Amino acid sequence: MKSNTTDIESILKKSTGHDPEYKEFREKTTRMSVLGLRLPVMQKIVHDGFTFYDQTEKNILKVWDEVWNTSRLHEVLYLPLFYYRNHKNILGKYEWSIMKHWIERIENWEHADALSYLYSILFEKFPKTVLPTFKQWNKSKNPWKQRVSIVSLIYYASPKRTAPPVDLVLKMVEPLIKSKDRYVNKAVGWTLRESYKLYPVETFLFIKKHISELSADSFSYSTEKVTKAQKVELKKLRSRQI
Repeated sequence: MKSNTTDIESILKKSTGHDPEYKEFREKTTRMSVLGLRLPVMQKIVHDGFTFYDQTEKNILKVWDEVWNTSRLHEVLYLPLFYYRNHKNILGKYEWSIMKHWIERIENWEHADALSYLYSILFEKFPKTVLPTFKQWNKSKNPWKQRVSIVSLIYYASPKRTAPPVDLVLKMVEPLIKSKDRYVNKAVGWTLRESYKLYPVETFLFIKKHISELSADSFSYSTEKVTKAQKVELKKLRSRQI
């Protein structure tokens, strides 16, 4: 009997929309096998559905968990992430108990950020349950866990979302400032940028305090939303300290 993973991989391999140029581009970002399917194609496949969609939500998650943990196709790992992005209202503590382990397969920024979005929803719903795991990842030597630990805190600042307190955000960012990993550096910058949208005073002071420690990527992204006057001030301060 074929596995769910084999069935889904077969569907994607037979689908239309394979793009050789996109395949070549995507292969530079992952060690997984790549078909060359663009995101809209995969989103449509998830939307059109699979035969297991008529099962209970727990059984559907069981299938997606199998798929996530066994497929070696880059595009296939996107499918459960898209499914739960479309069904974020069903994300609960049971889903967290399974999906928190999905981070172990992360090895590229696309999957990392798509999973971070789901984690951000779960963190917003169940902060006391989720935060201890984020703190563990923050201290991990695995840069992808470090990245996800802060990107998942806010993801994108929105008045429709409940943001964590600024003290927590900055406390989680601070240990990662000196990371040598570029993807962690970018995550530091992105998180500070989103934090600034919500907490401009506290975040600006934090950037100013760590101005000489921020990598070029972190500094660039973290200052995208500051005022012109603040950016001039920060650049002058940085030039004197580096």
